[in-house]
Amino acid sequence: MIMTQQLIKLSIALTLCVTSYSFAVDDDAGWELQRDRDGIQVHTRSVEGSPYDAVRTTTRMTDVRLSSLVALIEDAPACSEWADSCAESYLVERLSDSESLVYTHNDLPFPAQDRDVLAQVEWTQNPLSLEVEMNSFATVGKMEEVRGRLRLTEAEASWTFAPQMDGSILIRNEAHISPGSALPGWLTNLLLVDAPFETMNSFVDAVRDPKYVDAQLNFIEEPAEHSDQQFSGQD
Repeated sequence: MIMTQQLIKLSIALTLCVTSYSFAVDDDAGWELQRDRDGIQVHTRSVEGSPYDAVRTTTRMTDVRLSSLVALIEDAPACSEWADSCAESYLVERLSDSESLVYTHNDLPFPAQDRDVLAQVEWTQNPLSLEVEMNSFATVGKMEEVRGRLRLTEAEASWTFAPQMDGSILIRNEAHISPGSALPGWLTNLLLVDAPFETMNSFVDAVRDPKYVDAQLNFIEEPAEHSDQQFSGQD
């Protein structure tokens, strides 16, 4: 049972870092609340054709900048400090200001084989709502496989940071994961809540680090800057 829990937690950790191997879920239908604690909500729902449930983790933060949230995820080596069970992550190549290749390795307990993934990560921002979205997907043929590690070749994930009317930011991560083994779906689903909850809790704490608070990213526009620009453009 301990091995099963560790394998699932490590699978979810790859989902919650930028280099996950999940399938993002976009619509709002069918989600069931599994945990609502400390301002963090974890929802799950069934996925047609899969024994594994999808998971959505959300929270709200005040007095935080969009650039700070993005900067934390962009700081790949910091993954091990906040994403549950993330062993190693680093930038492989900077493709543009808002796009990169990132490698992540998760060290699974024996006898399970370690997993790793090379993901292409891209940031976009809606020019009207200023909602920021990160999408990542696994790539192949751009980095040699590491001996003893299972390279994941099909992977998608997303993070969303959405400014709200009250000045807060809605933070959302969605994923549909496979633990990479023959674990039964009903058992995996029972253990699907803890790792996303703990990761989001750690994420909220980590983004308060001074090195992220005043981060400046030229591809991110802050709500206050947007308001100032609108005001200055009026007659």
